Amino acid sequence: MNPLARYGRFLIPALLAVTVLAWIFAPAPRGKRIHGPCLVHGDCHASERCLVKPAADGFATTGECVDPCEGDLQCPAQQRCARLTEEGSYWALPGPRAAGPVVGACLAGVREGD
Repeated sequence: MNPLARYGRFLIPALLAVTVLAWIFAPAPRGKRIHGPCLVHGDCHASERCLVKPAADGFATTGECVDPCEGDLQCPAQQRCARLTEEGSYWALPGPRAAGPVVGACLAGVREGD
């Protein structure tokens, strides 16, 4: 008798079980968290930018990753497109020492016209 015909009924369930176990125990991809903490743009997910609020002494503190935008309609509900400045490797709130170009980021708040 052909060995494949004899053991064939066990082969498919065994391969299925091995596949499921390999999927369960495979390491998860270690991507960057969306809207996580950051110091520079490189700490954020590819579609986000780092918003840092400098301390009173001028040193940067830990910020958070935000979604860039050009208008309120690009932001999720309960968020508005706020104007920030590019400070090299991060974005910051506009202030007296802001020298970079103006950019937009989705932040919590009421939209204009709501």
